Amino acid sequence: MEITMKKILTMFMTVIILTGVLTACQGQQNGKGNDQKNDATPTPSAEGNAKHLEGDLSSIIDKIYENKPVDIAVETTAVDLTNADLLKYNTGLDSADKIKEVSVSEAMMTSTAYSLVLIRVNDSTDAEEVAKAVKEGIDPRKWICVEADDLSVVAYGDVVMLVMVDSSLADSVTSRQIVDAFKTVCGGDLTVDLQ
Repeated sequence: MEITMKKILTMFMTVIILTGVLTACQGQQNGKGNDQKNDATPTPSAEGNAKHLEGDLSSIIDKIYENKPVDIAVETTAVDLTNADLLKYNTGLDSADKIKEVSVSEAMMTSTAYSLVLIRVNDSTDAEEVAKAVKEGIDPRKWICVEADDLSVVAYGDVVMLVMVDSSLADSVTSRQIVDAFKTVCGGDLTVDLQ
């Protein structure tokens, strides 16, 4: 039986499409019905009057979405800080030296330019420097075929947030709406707001 290159390519594309559909369906189930209650509460940190958000970054992202739901199927994942390519792709940062952890929530369909990234820095005094590096280093065309032209970088204490979205999604979500939701989670305060 001779298998032609065309048949192999057809089978390969079918597997890719089915994987994407199943992943999107799973994300829809997980994104809409998540009833986990994780506290993301602003508190003073051990650094004195510096502010700190309690809870892991994923739970803080959940709180943001409670305040501003998005009509996009999203998936939240932690970024491996030892993978320099993934770090650069998701944050624009060249080094993980000043950060403890990163979580990213992105559209499951790569044809949708939407990304919400939280970065916990080692020391809240580095938050502004890291925020500036994120804003300068991130590629809003990282998806290749689509671009995020609405971008905000803010911070509260030791958490820096990057949100970028295609302005054609303004009926569903804007970067400022996500910033406002983050601000609510932070108790109505931001320590850094880069426009």
